[in-house]
Order: sequence, then structure tokens, then C-alpha cells
Amino acid sequence: MRHTPSRPSRRSAKGQAMAIFALVSVLLFVVTGLAVDAGTSYLTSNGIERAAASAALAGVAYLPGDYADANNAALVEAARDGYTSACPAMPCVTTSQPTTNELKVTISVSVSTIFLRLVGFGSHTVVRSDTAEYLPPISIGQPGSQQGSEMDSPCDGGLTAPGTYCGSPAAGLGSGGSNFYFEREEGWGNPRSEGDPFTPSPAQGGTGCGPGGGSACDASANPDYHAISPEAGTENTDATLNWDGGSNYLITIPVGQSADVQIYNPAFAPDTCGDGSTSVYCYHENDTSFSGSGAPASSYSAMEYTVFSAATLSSRSGDTKISQEVFYPYNATGLASSPSGTCSGSKPYSLFYFNPPTSGSPTQTQQCVNTTTTPFPATYHQWVSAVQYAPTHAYDSTLFYHPTNYGAYLSDPSATVPAYYRLEVDTLTYNGNTTCVSPGPCTNIGTGTSSASEAHKGYAVRLVSAGTGSPSPVQGTIPATSGCASCGTVSAMSDMTIYTPINAATQTQFTIPLFSVDPSYAGQTIYVDLFDIGDVGGGAAYVAIQQPGQAAGSYATVASSSSMTDVGDSLTSGGTSTVSEGWSTAEPSTCACFQTAQSGGGSAIYNGQWVQIPLVVPAGLTAGTYWNLVYSVTPGTVAGDTFAVQVGFNGTPDHLLP
Repeated sequence: MRHTPSRPSRRSAKGQAMAIFALVSVLLFVVTGLAVDAGTSYLTSNGIERAAASAALAGVAYLPGDYADANNAALVEAARDGYTSACPAMPCVTTSQPTTNELKVTISVSVSTIFLRLVGFGSHTVVRSDTAEYLPPISIGQPGSQQGSEMDSPCDGGLTAPGTYCGSPAAGLGSGGSNFYFEREEGWGNPRSEGDPFTPSPAQGGTGCGPGGGSACDASANPDYHAISPEAGTENTDATLNWDGGSNYLITIPVGQSADVQIYNPAFAPDTCGDGSTSVYCYHENDTSFSGSGAPASSYSAMEYTVFSAATLSSRSGDTKISQEVFYPYNATGLASSPSGTCSGSKPYSLFYFNPPTSGSPTQTQQCVNTTTTPFPATYHQWVSAVQYAPTHAYDSTLFYHPTNYGAYLSDPSATVPAYYRLEVDTLTYNGNTTCVSPGPCTNIGTGTSSASEAHKGYAVRLVSAGTGSPSPVQGTIPATSGCASCGTVSAMSDMTIYTPINAATQTQFTIPLFSVDPSYAGQTIYVDLFDIGDVGGGAAYVAIQQPGQAAGSYATVASSSSMTDVGDSLTSGGTSTVSEGWSTAEPSTCACFQTAQSGGGSAIYNGQWVQIPLVVPAGLTAGTYWNLVYSVTPGTVAGDTFAVQVGFNGTPDHLLP
């Protein structure tokens, strides 16, 4: 019998191949579908993450304080990127505030599948978030509800010793409270080298400035102007304000609080305290370029105080003017010295003022006063409201003009976050016109002219609690005894010019608070710019920066691989001369400290110059702690120093968090 060999069935093999092919095809389809749909999901995720970042940056500029507009700006920006919110449907765009100056934007989008739907996988939700942070303004000045020292409290009670400062050790310089310095605003006709780089005409020069005396202090080619100004493009144009800006103060009113903002000694009223005076503790409004009681009317300056409501901290374009007061100047020499022959009978004091706000040749008017029947001017060495001053005496009314009268306290009863206000201080011509006319550029003048203000204005700013009842009708203010433990804070914005008295008869070294940065600045390099610093007489002088928490004798260090530099006549002049660190061989080479006046006659080294100090903000700082400026002078030095400070950093205040 013949046997036939056994062979596999062709049909069976073909069936197995088909089954394997089917399985592989399904697997390939799933892999392909997964790749395509996953790619779609990835691209969608990428897109909404970028949209969330853009929306967060757009909205955070309104924080802190205006969450409603921050939310709206974020939603508008997300819609521009194609994600119009339709919560709870998709897409859904939501915002939240992790902290008062952070905005988190979350975008949720439903992504449909194409291939995977055939195997049972439907749509899925992609969610992405991004958080932006706004670095709050750096607070310049001293802590609390007052900027600048007053002269009459608590020693003389106001008018028992006009023109003097309470200089006892308990209330004098460096003793705490507000006794550190007073605010300074100079006139358009002053030399810049006297300490104010912003307000005088940029053509105001001088000789003997800078190391070696080779600089003319003339910044006309590269002028300095206030960081908040129409000229800088950071403030709306207003014909009543100087084009190059004025000194600005941020006022913060906590939720549920109300306050009155007040100016101490608001009018330019020079008296006997000035050139030749041995008193350190006075306002020195009759100093140097101002020629005193014989000065023409054009050398005097009217002072303007404008209050804005600030919807947001990040931009001044949305500020709304709510109050403006103009105080005309007067010659207060008679109030301080009681000259004989100018008043008669029971009126031993007198003052002179010009005829504001008329045009043409000014005439001078004499006013006799005493402390009983006709009081001193309500503005002379007194606190006066900047939003609701209401003089009652005839000559007080003549010396005052309020184009915009607010007549109320600063508060927002409906607010759930702090309310912000801005006070701008401008130096005007004697009859109330702007010295730097808008639109700029301004007409600059040279040194030695009497055609523009040569004022050296000294003042202070404070908040007091609204308390109960109405303000005094004469001063338009709330008594100081109302206090302001929690009614708000005041700090200079962007830049500040001050005058600090120096009296080495009582102490040769003292510290003054200079600025405070928010803890969110940790790791950032900030730049402290000091103009005409340490310009004293009679001996050597040194200054240093001391960071919060450092013990006496320890000082901040300059940022790594950087150095302190003499920038020159203006912040834009581009000077890079290195400033030698240390004021003794014991100081390290990285110390943020340097000599500013030479021994012997006390010749100023950086007269009319900007010195820039780069500092790195360390981690772990507590909110509200202040960096100090430390003065050290040789024994016997009795002088005063007018200088300007500007603090900032190179970068945008709005940035994404990692």
C-alpha cells in the first residue's frame, strides 16, 4: 500500500494570516489614531497654555486693588487668542488671586478625537493654568503714615517760637518717629547742584562738580525728569501740572478706613532761617540762590498739591484727579523776627505777599497779625488738608486757590481691597503758572536769573484718621491728636528729594530709613541712585546702605560682578567712573559705602553727580522692613544735605511665575 504524505491545509494557513493581518491593522489604526489625536491634544494644550500666560500678564497689571478689571482684561485677552469663555460649557476661562499681586488664569478646552472615537474613546478635557505676578512699587521714604519732619511739635506748640525746630535730643534728628528729614522741592531757577535734579531747569549748572571739580553739573543735553511725568510718558498730560512732573506720594487706605491727607507748611514762606543761620533744625527755605526778603516776586514759588484716585498701581494713565490746591507764597521774615516799625500797636508781627494771581507788574501787600485777633497765616508751620482746606480769614483766602475742591475724606466705603491715591507736588511760578509748560520740551533757563522761582521748599506729608465731627474751618484739617495708627500709609513713588540736618555736636553717625521692597523682589537686582549725596560742610562725610536686619556697623554689599559708579550729571549721561568702596581700610571692597566729602573744609566729592549702587534683594525679607542710609561725619560738622534718591530695577514689574 502506498502512503500519501500529510500536508497542512492551504486554506487553514490563509485564514491565520488574515486573522493576524486584521489584528495588526487594528493595532496600527489605534497607534495611528493615538498619534494623531495625541498630537491634536498636545497642540491644543500648547495653545491654551500660551493663551493663559498672555491673559495672566494682561490682567495682573490691575493688581493689587482692581480684581474686577484684572479679570475682565484677562478674559478679553483670552478671547483674542480664540478662547471666549462660556463656562460652564467649553471653553471655560477662569481667574483667581493666589495673593493680592498675583493673577492665575485657567483655561479648560474640550478636545474631540477623530480616529480614537471609532474604538470607543470620545472627547476629553485639556486644562492649563499660568500665574503672573506684579511687583509692587518700591516704597521710598520712611515707614508709616508720615513723610518728612515737622518743626513745631511737640516743643513750641505751633507759634510760640516761629521758624524754629524742636531740636531737643528727645525729638531731634535720628530720635525716631518722623524726625529724620523733611521733603524738598526746589524752584525752576535753582542750580541742580543744590540737590534737586528733577525740578530745576536742566540748564541750571554750576562749576566745581564731580570728582576733581571738572563737571559743570549741566544736564541740559540729557535732562533728568521725574519718573512720573508727561515727559517720561508715564502720566497723562495736564496743563495745570509741570511737563517734567513733580514729587509723587502713594497713599494707601485700608479697607473700612478713611483719612485726611495733610501738608505741613504748604506755602513757600521763607523766614529768617536760612543763609547764615546756625540753627540746623529749620526748613531752610531762604538758602543759597534765594536772595531773601529783597527777592523779586518771580523768585518766589507757588506750591500745587494735586490728589488723584488711583485705580491700579501699575499705570498712572487711569488716575483720576479729585482735588487740586494752590498755595501762593509770602515773605514770612516778619513773622519770625517781628521787625520794628512795620506794624503798630498790638500787632507786632507782619508778613508780605504779592498780588496773585494777577498779571503784569506785581505789587506787594503788607499784612499785620498777632496771635489773638488776627492769627498767623493758617499755612505757616501748620498742617493743612490737601483735599478740603477752607480758609476763613481774608488774607488766607487771597493766598489760596482751589480749582478742584474734593471736600471729603479719602476712603472707599464699598471697597473690599485697599484704596489707592496719589499726591503730586508741583513747584509753580509765584502767580500759579506752570514753570515747565506742556506740551514739552520745556524752555530751559540759565543760572543766575531771577525770572523763575528760586524756592527751596520744605514740607511734610501725613495722614490722620477722619475720626468724628467736622474739620476745623480755619485750617480745614483734623487735629493731630486723632492719630493714624491704622488709617493708611504714605510713601514716595519712584523718586524723592529730601533735606536732612546733620549735627555732629550730638552724634557723628545716624541712620535714616530710605526705602522698602516687597518680599517678591527676592533675587532681583535693584539700583539705588543717589544725587548730590553727602554734600556737607566743615568736615569729612561718608554714607552707606544698610539692608534690613543688619546690625549697626554692618552694611549691604554691592551686587556680584558689579560696582558703584559715578553716573555723571544726569541718569542718562552714561558715565561709568567707578566709586571707591569702603570708608576705611576695615571695610570690604564690596561694601555699599563710600566717602562723599573730604576732610578739612568738607569739599563735596560727588557734588551735582548721580552715584548708582546695585544691590541684590536677599530672600526671607519681611514685608515693611526698610533699607537704611547711614551717615557718618567727623566731629564738629554742622550742616544740611539736600539730595535725591531713585530706586528701581531693570525689568518689567509684570512677569510670569515659574
